[in-house]
Amino acid sequence: MASSLPNLSCLSEEEKKILNDNGLNLPLSTETPPTFDYAKYRRVLHIGGLYHHLWWWCNLRRDECIGAEGRWILTELLLKLFISRCPAIYRFSCDATCLLEKYDITSYPGAESCLPHIRRLTLTGKRLRKYFEKFSICHGIRQLKTYLPIYEWDTEKQCRDIEKFEAEAEGLVDFIQAQNNLQDLELHGDYYGHDTGGRIIQALESQAKSLVRLKLSYVRFEGHPPFYGIGACKNLEILEFDGCDGLTSEMCAPLITSSLPRLSQLNISNSDLPVDIVSALSSNANTSLLEVTLCSTQSSEYLVQVIEALVSHCPNITKFESNQIHGTEEVSAICSLLSNSQHLESLSIYGASLDAEKFLPAIGQSIPNSLRRLCISSEWQFTTTAFESFLEHCKAPLTWLTLSGCECITDEYLELVVQYLGKTLQYLGVYRAVYTRMESFERVRKVIPEVNAPEEGHLRFYQRRCQRDD
Repeated sequence: MASSLPNLSCLSEEEKKILNDNGLNLPLSTETPPTFDYAKYRRVLHIGGLYHHLWWWCNLRRDECIGAEGRWILTELLLKLFISRCPAIYRFSCDATCLLEKYDITSYPGAESCLPHIRRLTLTGKRLRKYFEKFSICHGIRQLKTYLPIYEWDTEKQCRDIEKFEAEAEGLVDFIQAQNNLQDLELHGDYYGHDTGGRIIQALESQAKSLVRLKLSYVRFEGHPPFYGIGACKNLEILEFDGCDGLTSEMCAPLITSSLPRLSQLNISNSDLPVDIVSALSSNANTSLLEVTLCSTQSSEYLVQVIEALVSHCPNITKFESNQIHGTEEVSAICSLLSNSQHLESLSIYGASLDAEKFLPAIGQSIPNSLRRLCISSEWQFTTTAFESFLEHCKAPLTWLTLSGCECITDEYLELVVQYLGKTLQYLGVYRAVYTRMESFERVRKVIPEVNAPEEGHLRFYQRRCQRDD
């Protein structure tokens, strides 16, 4: 917290007296004004981070007695200092509604000239409408991350308070529509899911020319109208669904009929986005689509169908990740993707525990020369014969190899890694290789700069257990 002492030095004598009266005697070094006006050049303001940093600093000062109220006051004085001295704040975030309740920074002197310059805004918490209204002076937000409104329970009517929900949603709608160049939007719910209300998605039409990235996290879409707002965003490059449910083909149809020709990154995790929609999105994006993530999707057939669409329409894929590798059908699909993706640079796959003896060499044979990063995080079992065949067939100069779930890795496997990949590999992850000698890892580290291996204590434990079993 030493870096905050110059900022404390910028406080007026009256403000320093307020702190002293509340139990915080400032260090002698703060009595002399700093030669450099640090507060004037601050461009990033994170209220939660500032408060907790000050709380930590006050706790370290064991010779002082400052309570919670003193910490509130100290935080507020510094916030007022920053707002009054800074000509422009570019990034602002607050991750707790209680802090926004306590510090109404939009009313501080200098706020009207300082805050309109915000480009990245993060507001998380509940009942955010009034805060969006307070930040209505900001029209140049380029990146917005916020929580969606929630339905509250009306105890008198014994039902969800729809009127209050719609009022909260309208606050976010108005804020989105007031922006001149919104490029990046994250809408977060929670693990119980949040209903977005049709108006919020519809409001995206106002940012159709500028929106490049959209992430929807833990949002419930049951009964939602069609996604015309998203479909209107022709320049969308990144589309992410994380933990979303209630998605239907009819609802998502505008994503296809309008097409998203610039889509380069598609991430679907724990979401029930229909497979026909994903396949059509891939087909429409065509050569633009570069990165795809499919995690915890509906079924093995889902993964296979999407990969078939990628193979047919998306030759420029550079990165693919999936945790749906549960059998040979999915492995065959991965081999097809590898064989037909000559620009693929990164492949991350994980899923069920499998006997990889028969198909591991086929994976090596399918790997394109472009691949640099390979992560296999499943508990696969295979012999040194299959592993050497895999390495022999793999012609790509890999720089990153992770076999994190493979307990079968022993000294002989490491020797093969050094033999075939020692000239190019920069990272090796084998932290489940618990039956390998520590000396072997030390030899590998002389060739490969970074090796993520089990701790020595874990190795001794497993090796003692192995000796007992013998």
